[in-house]
Amino acid sequence: MMKRTFTAGALAAVLVAPAFAQAPASKTDTPNGFMGTTGQTSFVQKESADDWRGTKLIGASVYGPDNASIGEISDVLIAGDGKVKAVVVGVGGFLGVGEKDVALPFYSLDIRRKPDSSSIDKVRVSYSKDQLKNAPAFAFNDMPMSQTTGSSVTDKLKSMSPADTSSKH
Repeated sequence: MMKRTFTAGALAAVLVAPAFAQAPASKTDTPNGFMGTTGQTSFVQKESADDWRGTKLIGASVYGPDNASIGEISDVLIAGDGKVKAVVVGVGGFLGVGEKDVALPFYSLDIRRKPDSSSIDKVRVSYSKDQLKNAPAFAFNDMPMSQTTGSSVTDKLKSMSPADTSSKH
């Protein structure tokens, strides 16, 4: 559950980031945000009817063309350009045992909202359960990310003398 909550929070932050990057060009920055060409701050202020929150997508059940449950969305992949690339769905298995992850292109999802609600009613795909069981498994990149800015706590500790790192309580 903690992993889902963390993933949902991180996803929400990543989904909002492209909105900031798409602000109109201007020569003026303000302390409150980027100024657009009209002099207005260019922040997303409201979710539109065709937007989907990551917290609503993660955990949603996915159904095939025969209305059979295929699996559940466990993660969302965001491309480097900020666009949602795919959703990861756990398919096959029983109660999570023998399940494999398959990444479905985001455009292949037919997401329906519950009437008068922000909640998802149903996520449908054109793939059958058998097609997804036979699809290639998705592999997460668990390699450590390279650091691009600043220094890590480990770097700071390595540069300190033994006297600096000892407890002085």
